[in-house]
Amino acid sequence: MKYAGFWVRTVAFAIDIVPIVLVVMTIFYYYSDFGQTWITYQADRTNESARVQYMSKQNWIRESSFGVWLVYCALMESSPVQGTLGKQLVGIRVVDRLGNRISFGCSIIRNLSKITSYLPFFMGFFWIASSRQKHGWHDMLAKTDVVYGESRLQEHFE
Repeated sequence: MKYAGFWVRTVAFAIDIVPIVLVVMTIFYYYSDFGQTWITYQADRTNESARVQYMSKQNWIRESSFGVWLVYCALMESSPVQGTLGKQLVGIRVVDRLGNRISFGCSIIRNLSKITSYLPFFMGFFWIASSRQKHGWHDMLAKTDVVYGESRLQEHFE
């Protein structure tokens, strides 16, 4: 197996997260009055009440985006395609240590474990660059690999 490194995985993440955040922000903007909250906060940044309301809604957007992203990753990584759309576009997939498709539960563990990779200054992600098998801390915890290879999506169309 040829392991996928830091930069290709970063590109895959960016491809996945940007649309998720944009969709969640759009929903919040139009359906939770976030647009008005933003305008009020921008008009008077010294207004403590407006700042608290803005920060609260911003936290909801971040947490909602994380929840959507977590479910999206778990569904896609445990599916026959073995990876998110971003991973598919860059030609990588998530597998167990034997090269098999991971379960939904394993994918949930893998993606929740990314919190441990974020916490100390993203060190768990930077670990990918120096690891021989290109493992992030979350990969080690979930016993998964991210490898190059043909997407399982092609098998469904052949």
